[in-house]
Amino acid sequence: MIRRYLRVVALVGVLAVVAAACGEEEAPPEATPGGQIQAGGVIKMGISADVDEAFDPAKEYSQISWSIYNCCLLRTLLQYNGLDAANGGSEVQPDLATDLPELSDDGLVYTFHIKDGVFFSPPFEDVEITSADFVRAIEREACTVCHEGGYAFYYTDSSTGDSLIEGIQEFAEGKADSISGVQTPDDKTLVITLTEPTGDFPLRMAMPAMAPIPEGAAEGHDKDYGRYLVASGPYMWEGSDQLDFSVPAKQQDPVSGYDPGRSWVLVRNPSWDPDTDDLRSAYLDGVEVSINESSDVNFNKWESGEIDYVYDGVPPAELLQQYSTDPELKDQLHVNPTDGLRYLSMNIAEPPFDDVHVRKAMNYVIDKDALRRARGGELYGGIAGHIIPDTILGGVLADYDPYASEGGQGDIEAAKEEMKQSKYDTDGDGVCDAPECKGVPLIADREDPYASQNAIIADNAANIGIDFKVSEGDRYTFMYEKCLDPAAHAAFCPSVGWFKDYGDAYTFGPPILGSVGIGPEGCCNYSLVGASPAVLRKDGYKVTSVPSLDDQMAECARLPLGDERTNCWADWDRTTMEEVVPFVPWIFDNEVRLAGPRIVNYTYSSNQGTMALQHVALAGGGA
Repeated sequence: MIRRYLRVVALVGVLAVVAAACGEEEAPPEATPGGQIQAGGVIKMGISADVDEAFDPAKEYSQISWSIYNCCLLRTLLQYNGLDAANGGSEVQPDLATDLPELSDDGLVYTFHIKDGVFFSPPFEDVEITSADFVRAIEREACTVCHEGGYAFYYTDSSTGDSLIEGIQEFAEGKADSISGVQTPDDKTLVITLTEPTGDFPLRMAMPAMAPIPEGAAEGHDKDYGRYLVASGPYMWEGSDQLDFSVPAKQQDPVSGYDPGRSWVLVRNPSWDPDTDDLRSAYLDGVEVSINESSDVNFNKWESGEIDYVYDGVPPAELLQQYSTDPELKDQLHVNPTDGLRYLSMNIAEPPFDDVHVRKAMNYVIDKDALRRARGGELYGGIAGHIIPDTILGGVLADYDPYASEGGQGDIEAAKEEMKQSKYDTDGDGVCDAPECKGVPLIADREDPYASQNAIIADNAANIGIDFKVSEGDRYTFMYEKCLDPAAHAAFCPSVGWFKDYGDAYTFGPPILGSVGIGPEGCCNYSLVGASPAVLRKDGYKVTSVPSLDDQMAECARLPLGDERTNCWADWDRTTMEEVVPFVPWIFDNEVRLAGPRIVNYTYSSNQGTMALQHVALAGGGA
């Protein structure tokens, strides 16, 4: 996505004092639901940019949008409890389902049973959620019109390139009126048949696109359903009760609570029954989010008390230093691992990165610690030596780093030894002397701290003869647009990161290193690993083939959850880092946030990678 690209990074200085003062956060005493917490009040937050797809759950693929869905607006058959990993936050649990699904002996048929007495928000407050509402959601995610920019591949594509859910491709292509592999024996039973065993399929059913849709709600809203979204969670858009689906879609007025580019306002859903929901405390009366032009504006508002929380920005250096060293303020600083990776992506079809020795040399030469210091220091995460975060692999690769250097500061001599083996080092002195190493396109985000990081990268790469031509621009309309388009020939994209879609290593596979993730239609394989000869030829590449990881990923995907699956993905990570080498992974990301003094029961959701609004409360109920 793109959840699950890591969405926003703001400027911070070098925070040696802060890094020394803060490690991984210890949960405060009240960090789990319960206790004497007073419900009520409206939390006020700021964000620097709106979400990407106007809150359409079939399309949205970013961390912030998913956190709003999971905490507040939408319920799914299965979901997570909104807590950290130590408190079960990475384990999927029943939500609208009565229990975890039943699985057939051949691993192909999942049967879900749906809770009684759960209703949609107004204006469908009298409509009980049934199996047909989930069919509607699956069909909407599958349809070619609706899933633009989304993550339909999790349901449409099997490891062999065929349908994953039986019959879903035929439906998506308009060759069938329904999906043969999705059946509703009765109003409270949903049966899904797959074409091959897929161990993490229950986790995929917890994603926002699988939230139920009442009959008629999404009709005519292929491009703007988010502004007409009917909630199933404890909150809904303000003005949802005024929606009128009895008139044609073009005559309908959208909710007042979502003003694109300006604000989000969530209010309580009067249909939500806490007795049916064990996963959400829902202490708040509402959520108000103002969309401002920058994190600086938001943090100025936070300091003045206008807002309680900055939802998407890294706190400025001076604030972090103040709140990490003052004993009376330290409880407002929260640091948690995100299960996210930041990396430098190399286009393996574009010179000089079409040579694996150049790619290995880049892994040796980069001073990862300097990149981390430009971002803020140790507070922001641990040096990464591979792809899948250790938290997802259970520590299997915790000591693995094939390009390790002292303190993560790079090893120029090792880099030169690797460069000597490259066809672009014609005299074998460890420095690239071919013209392909001059003016290499580097496409980056223009926001801080990327400018300072780009300077570090360029200085490091010069040691092995690579001269970058740096181009910086808006993160979405420039950087992602070029890095996602193979025809742009973006050789090096250093401003990218990835956050898990759910707690399984598969989510670090096909989206960022599978052929299914190659743009511009797909997301987010910037390196072109697995690109077909036809794609390479169409987009004007001189190479005729590149390595693919698709088969190995398919093998891992079929395995059931457990040690065998984990070890398969660990082997895939080793293969990727030693044989394909598409990335320079440099940090396993932490979330660093400051909570305003009104916020109590600050709870971190391991699944969402953010503060869990479903459990947060305000002092005195917001009074």
